[in-house]
Amino acid sequence: MNLLEIIFGGLITQFLGLNTRYYFFKLFNKNLKKGDFVNDEEEINGLGQSLYNFFIGIIVFFFLSFGIVYMLDVFHLL
Repeated sequence: MNLLEIIFGGLITQFLGLNTRYYFFKLFNKNLKKGDFVNDEEEINGLGQSLYNFFIGIIVFFFLSFGIVYMLDVFHLL
């Protein structure tokens, strides 16, 4: 397993994407569990929830990165 797989597979998909989706939908439905946003073994294509988690994770990662760079620029640390 190389570093890119760890970053894109673990950090972005499983942490940022999963937690963002979970807490967003938790606002509207108090009975959700994190297991609802993970792939089931019964899914036909096997990409269902992981694909959503990946795209949401990429978007959140982009905004976090942009925000960090912007704050560093505002405080003249770059």
